[in-house]
Amino acid sequence: MMPFRIAIRTNLHRIKDLELNIIAPSHGPVHNKPDFILNAYKDWASDDVKNEVIIPYISMHGSTKEMVDYFAEALIERGITVKQFNLSEPDIGKLAMAFLDAATVVIGSPTVLVGPHPKVAYAAYLANALRPKLRFASIIGSYGWGSRMVEQLAGMITNLKVELLDPVVAKGVPSEEVFKALDRLADEIENKHKELGIIIE
Repeated sequence: MMPFRIAIRTNLHRIKDLELNIIAPSHGPVHNKPDFILNAYKDWASDDVKNEVIIPYISMHGSTKEMVDYFAEALIERGITVKQFNLSEPDIGKLAMAFLDAATVVIGSPTVLVGPHPKVAYAAYLANALRPKLRFASIIGSYGWGSRMVEQLAGMITNLKVELLDPVVAKGVPSEEVFKALDRLADEIENKHKELGIIIE
């Protein structure tokens, strides 16, 4: 439903004054408790987001995973719910569902021939196609000798109406400076979520 939120809201408005006893769609289950499913649709189609960060990632030599694990812990310490998805064993359905209400996505990728790992590119493509109500996005990862990974991934999520936060990219194994940059990104996400009013202090 994510790509169709505006159409869903329009149609919910059209039927708001009807007294419904049952909803029998042309496909899918019959709903004999209309309020339950209508309220679910209102929630799914709303612009409300939760204090959640989704991190789809893959790691080839361990550097990106080390960054993701450190970053996830930094977010948790700041009171943010984190949902990590290791794309080496992807469950695309679960990843798609996770996008539903999350405020932020941070994509983690190593560099493969100057671009993102193909499985990460697929996750970015999925997010771009679903157009979830995310508000913020960033990219973390590593490279060996050269990288256009950030530019290529950013170019793959142009359907997302998000504010792109500064990426954190390490050359090889992450250094102390890289971990400090990850802390700064976690701080920025915390502050952005506070501005939305989704972090309760």
